[in-house]
Amino acid sequence: MNTSRFTPRRLAIAVTALAAVSPASPLFAQGVLEEVIVTAQKREQSLQDVPVAVTAFNAEMLEQSGVKDMFDLQVNAPSLIVGQTQTSTTTTFSIRGVFTSSQNFGLEPSVGLYVDGVYRARQGSMINNMVDVASVEVLRGPQGTLFGRNTPAGAIQLNSVAPDFEGTGFIEGTAGDYDLLGTSGAKSFTLIEDVLAVRATGFYMERDGYVDWLGLGGASEDDAINDKDRWGGRFQVLYTPTDALTLRLIADHSEVDETCCAAGSWKSNQVPLGGRDPADPPLYNGFPNGPTDQYVLDGGGTVLTNDDFYDYTVTAARKPRSENEDEGISLQVDWETDLFLVTSISAYRSHDAYDDADILFTDLDGAYRTNDAKQEQFTQEFRLTGEGDDLNYVVGLYYYTQDLDNDRTTMVGADTAQIALGFDSNLFIDGTGSRDVNKQEHESYAIFGQADYNLSDTLVLTAGLRWTYEDKQMTNTFTQDYPVVGGDPGDNSGFLSFPPLTPTPDLDEDFDDDQITGTLKLSWFMSDTIMLYGSYGTGYKSGGVNTDRINPAFDPIFEAEDSESFELGMKAEFPEQALRVNVALHKTDTDDLQTVSFQGGGFTLTNAGTAETYGGEIDASWAPLENTTLTLAYAYNHGEYSDFENGPCWTGEPWHTNQPDPGDPEPDNLNNPCDRSGGDLSGNPENVVVFTGNQDFRLSDALGAFLYGEYIWTDERMTDVNNDPEKYDGSYALLNLRAGLRYEPWDTVLTFWGRNLTDEEYTTTIADSPAQTGRYNAYYNEPLTWGVTLRKDF
Repeated sequence: MNTSRFTPRRLAIAVTALAAVSPASPLFAQGVLEEVIVTAQKREQSLQDVPVAVTAFNAEMLEQSGVKDMFDLQVNAPSLIVGQTQTSTTTTFSIRGVFTSSQNFGLEPSVGLYVDGVYRARQGSMINNMVDVASVEVLRGPQGTLFGRNTPAGAIQLNSVAPDFEGTGFIEGTAGDYDLLGTSGAKSFTLIEDVLAVRATGFYMERDGYVDWLGLGGASEDDAINDKDRWGGRFQVLYTPTDALTLRLIADHSEVDETCCAAGSWKSNQVPLGGRDPADPPLYNGFPNGPTDQYVLDGGGTVLTNDDFYDYTVTAARKPRSENEDEGISLQVDWETDLFLVTSISAYRSHDAYDDADILFTDLDGAYRTNDAKQEQFTQEFRLTGEGDDLNYVVGLYYYTQDLDNDRTTMVGADTAQIALGFDSNLFIDGTGSRDVNKQEHESYAIFGQADYNLSDTLVLTAGLRWTYEDKQMTNTFTQDYPVVGGDPGDNSGFLSFPPLTPTPDLDEDFDDDQITGTLKLSWFMSDTIMLYGSYGTGYKSGGVNTDRINPAFDPIFEAEDSESFELGMKAEFPEQALRVNVALHKTDTDDLQTVSFQGGGFTLTNAGTAETYGGEIDASWAPLENTTLTLAYAYNHGEYSDFENGPCWTGEPWHTNQPDPGDPEPDNLNNPCDRSGGDLSGNPENVVVFTGNQDFRLSDALGAFLYGEYIWTDERMTDVNNDPEKYDGSYALLNLRAGLRYEPWDTVLTFWGRNLTDEEYTTTIADSPAQTGRYNAYYNEPLTWGVTLRKDF
């Protein structure tokens, strides 16, 4: 594991060197950088003219780097981190270190997700393959004015390829290791020349897993975990009855049915086997205080140690299962008048997710959880966009409604009493457990506007405001059918502090809120190719109610999350050197950051007082030769909880170093929160650097070749909100390569590719092991993979 440091100073030297070697009078033909068009301000603009930090990819860039999903995309966007833990649907998106877990159904994301202008409320709706995509934009920093609620960290915009009247399309097939097979394709058809066209897109992919599974009693199972099985399609209609009127109808459907995700033994239990000291209390923070590994062994289970982690083997009585179905339909109408452009986007979407998992991570018949979630939403946006000599503006109205239904069951198995460490065995009757039913109805509407005014030929002032109102009706019903045993809970039923089984009162809450967010920016075009800007912006994410059973010390209601950001930036283009350099310096304070920490038995959701992030980013592209392109992307981001007195406590550290939690004001109180102020922001590597290079070769008039490579270095990170020192993950480096041939008469490309070619071993999520005191589990990332792809364009 690499523990070297890549400092901002080294990066600055590298950028200076890159600029210094740019030849003013090249000996060979100079390359050309294509203009990048973005819609970060709800209208088409050159990337270099937009006072927003944006990482943008067009279709050619996505194909060149082999991006197939959001997990691939983050490789080329160092400020973006896409994570996954227990299931395929519990995906998280982080920008500049700020994110929200998707483990709790009551939470909404901190990063706004948009596909073809339509908001995606559930983070799990973005995990499927990205096929037939025209562009992707990662907007860094709060986007509360034009994008609204749930964008305090930033936003991601994905735009699909629209129907055309030229009949364009493609077909593609992929094969690789772990029995990877995939196919995708798209085709436009003209029904009425220059008036009516349609486009059909589809994909399918399957792949075996790479983590071996030991089932009940350590039995070896053939089916590996972390496989892929997904498919989807999209159908579009483009109708242009006049030059001024355009209608675009989009219908899509996609499904995921996978065994995901596997968590291995990251750090072993340090409590000696054979018994605990009788002087020690039977519980610590609600968990068994003793040699839990011995009880697993006595029950006929298997105990894996941290030495086994990179053997890619896990124990689970039941394989984790993730089923995800996402679909929707939208209609965008654009009407261009002499004064402005009128845009209407109407959309309905639904998202169903079913998860089934062993939540004790042992091969004993212990405890299981199923989660059946259903979400429906309707959105409507109206916009007026106008452009003049000195004034450009966007004003609009937005409406959003969402219905959520979540049904979760937690059941104990025949072996649960075996690892209950002497608690009354009558508490753990096979087949008993708890059921939680959560229902929520959300409604929100907003009015917004933003304008650019030319103060002079070189100065542009941008100002915008958005007013948002929302109302949430939320009910939680908690039931359980296990026996109630009398006496002191600390004596015989302390195991019920295992949150999924903890008796919890029902909730019926009404949450309403209104917020004003806005932005103020000043851009100075110091030359035709260099722009400097300064900006101030705010973001907002709604509050709500915790849908999980939680420690009684924590409030089930969580507050809204607000962010305030300052940014200075430069966007510079040097056409003679074919060099583009964009730089941003930023500082963001997030109040009431919504945090989730897994405490070995369940998830603790609470508001951190304030989180602070600051840093800098560089995006550089250089085409030193006609067929050569090099890029450098770097993100430095320092993040900490500047005020977080009501945080989660350590649960595993005392068994490794005998150090008490320094943030615990009352160590003898098992339910009190701990002070995490000054701790590192969870999931945030301080430095990420990405180098890419592409070289094209001309072999003949008809045949070309190319070589493309990516090197990604990621700094160490704290993986848990509770800042347990055992949960730091070290730095790591990834190398991806692609090489191929292009036969131009057939518009065909054959590509050989490999990802993580050095087979780097790393993890990004470390958590306490349920009911195994002092042990940590961690989720696996993909090992070395390789394959071949054949693509034919029309």
